Amino acid sequence: MTTNDDKIFNIVIGTAGHIDHGKSSMVERLSGIDPDRLPEEKSRGLTIDLGFAPLTLRNGRRVGIVDVPGHERLIKNMVAGATGIDLVLLVIAADDGVMPQTREHLTIMQILGLSHGMVVITKIDAVEEDFIELVEEDVRETLEGTFLEDAEIVKVSSITGSGFDQLEEHLNTLVEKVSPREANGIFRMPVQRVFSPKGFGTVVTGIPVSGTAQLGDTLEIVPLGEKGRVRGIQAYKEQAETARAGHSAAINLSDIDYRQVSRGMVLTQPGYFTGSTMFEARLHYLPDNHRVLKHQTTIRLHVGTAELIGKVYLLEGKILEPGQEGYVQFRFEEPVVAAPGDRYVLRLHSPMETIGGGEIIDSSKYRLKTGKDFIIDTLRSKNDALADSRDFLLHQLDKAGLSSVSEAELARQAGLKNEDALALVESLLEKGLACRTSRGGQLISDSQLRAGRTAAAKAAADYFDRNPRRRLMEKAVLRQKIGCSDVFLQEMIARMQADGEVENAKTGHLRWRDLGPSLSAEEEKTIEEITSACLEGAATPPSPGGLASERGWDAKKTADLFDLLDEEGVLQKIADGIYFHREAIEEIRRVMKKYLEENEQITAGEAKNLIDSTRKYSIPLLEQLDREGFTIRKGDHRILNTDD
Repeated sequence: MTTNDDKIFNIVIGTAGHIDHGKSSMVERLSGIDPDRLPEEKSRGLTIDLGFAPLTLRNGRRVGIVDVPGHERLIKNMVAGATGIDLVLLVIAADDGVMPQTREHLTIMQILGLSHGMVVITKIDAVEEDFIELVEEDVRETLEGTFLEDAEIVKVSSITGSGFDQLEEHLNTLVEKVSPREANGIFRMPVQRVFSPKGFGTVVTGIPVSGTAQLGDTLEIVPLGEKGRVRGIQAYKEQAETARAGHSAAINLSDIDYRQVSRGMVLTQPGYFTGSTMFEARLHYLPDNHRVLKHQTTIRLHVGTAELIGKVYLLEGKILEPGQEGYVQFRFEEPVVAAPGDRYVLRLHSPMETIGGGEIIDSSKYRLKTGKDFIIDTLRSKNDALADSRDFLLHQLDKAGLSSVSEAELARQAGLKNEDALALVESLLEKGLACRTSRGGQLISDSQLRAGRTAAAKAAADYFDRNPRRRLMEKAVLRQKIGCSDVFLQEMIARMQADGEVENAKTGHLRWRDLGPSLSAEEEKTIEEITSACLEGAATPPSPGGLASERGWDAKKTADLFDLLDEEGVLQKIADGIYFHREAIEEIRRVMKKYLEENEQITAGEAKNLIDSTRKYSIPLLEQLDREGFTIRKGDHRILNTDD
């Protein structure tokens, strides 16, 4: 089935220029549609909000055209419209020439990264030919050094129709040079307008900047957090089955109260975007500014269709000179939705002048401090990675440090669909730049894994220097010393085990191949004798002091060796001076279990006789078995714990 959305070429044309320079009249002459839709616009004869119209070119392609307002006080609407356009028609009236808003609109187009466009000199019927030539010279001078420097200049009259054949011809050629927007990625549409036609629920309009939405999809208004089902879609005022990047769209949603939705919010697929009150960015401070930009200046930021008042925090110094660039952090009172790579325009809060712009790098979790080299290095690396989604994913993994990141979270951070992010992740895995963990869906940067191993080796060396008689290190101690997550620790230890650097000893402990005490031959022999004596002693094992006295050993060294065997899991310390061989404990547990299964309960005296011990050993041992949950004490009796 061929639908309206199949016929539309995925390009949006935008107008720009000073107030009352004939933009709306030109659009109406081109498209046959009056873009001034609001009663106030009709009565005042100027465009207040954005006007959308379909335009069929001579080659049959159907594109969208957005008429944006020119008045200085309505600049926020101009920025909102320009965010979604692919090429611009800079409109200049022949009877006025280049005006302040002409220059500001041109600056904003530059900031927003536009690279295609042409100039239309309108109202040529209002002046003499000689004057038109002067205006054209002024226009050429104004365009020097901009993306429109070599653009076509077409002269038209919306009253007589003069020049419109040439305008359509050049526009047709220009559209052919522009690559249509791809509809990949997460569906995201900055909300331009919201209203509620009688009987139709909530309708939001705008230009999707990425992705595709279809009838029946569930979408979310962010940062509002409300979800609704797509009941209907219009593309350029005709019914469609799909809303996609490159189309101006109106989307009818169920289950959302239109009174809660406002311009600046974003309609998107659930689970990918959240609002933030802090953003990191690269700022280009325009060279024609008349003063330096100071740290913590109050500003207006325009991104998507949102306009926010906040403060700019300079991160490389306390001032930014005209023409300079620098890394900054924006902080706002209200959350806004923006993705890495989104273009923004910066204006002063008062007077409302455009002072610069650039690209959003990322949202911030923390307030960043000025003059910190590691912060600038991180932002520079992240900014460089914006050009490549795979590099950005890798940077986000690196940014996680000694922690893992889920594949779904990576996709969300990059603004990619899960399946698109997964394809890039597979590329990182193939090149050995990332690795999957045993915890499903969790990823770790290979460079951070190597950094973690280096930190672990250093921490272990320091630990054994401070504890010269220990041969094992607790995993929990290692995790605390290097500050890593549980998942990261597990994966790192697995890699170190595979390389023979460490081995698991008793539960929760590691033995390091090249670290720990180096025992003499005499000490190794003593350890063998201690082990044998404790095994033979079974339920009445020798104490360190008693065995040292009996064998003529040094009491302190003997006690240290008992502790070493306890640490290694050969012996288990039950109480001060009481160490059981672990095999003896296991045999006692077996005997006790058999007895309790047959007799249900046992007293301390019966247990002492059962294991052939004395109260000195049996009571601490029974208490240890209670602590471990093997038995449960009830008065003078103990029963088997069957909950395990």
